Amino acid sequence: METMTPKEKAEELVNKFTIVGLQQRNEGIQCAIIMVDELLSNSTFLLSNGELYYWNEVKTEINKL
Repeated sequence: METMTPKEKAEELVNKFTIVGLQQRNEGIQCAIIMVDELLSNSTFLLSNGELYYWNEVKTEINKL
């Protein structure tokens, strides 16, 4: 399986947290940001600097949505 780009991962996460419509899309974005922030704040989830960079890039892409 190929690794998703940060942009693809951002879209996947937001879609998983989104139900239907614009209001829910905004809530999906906020939930995805919270999830990534939690992951970034708990270093036991991160195995390398590359993963730290990747998840920071995912967060950047979420903020662009």
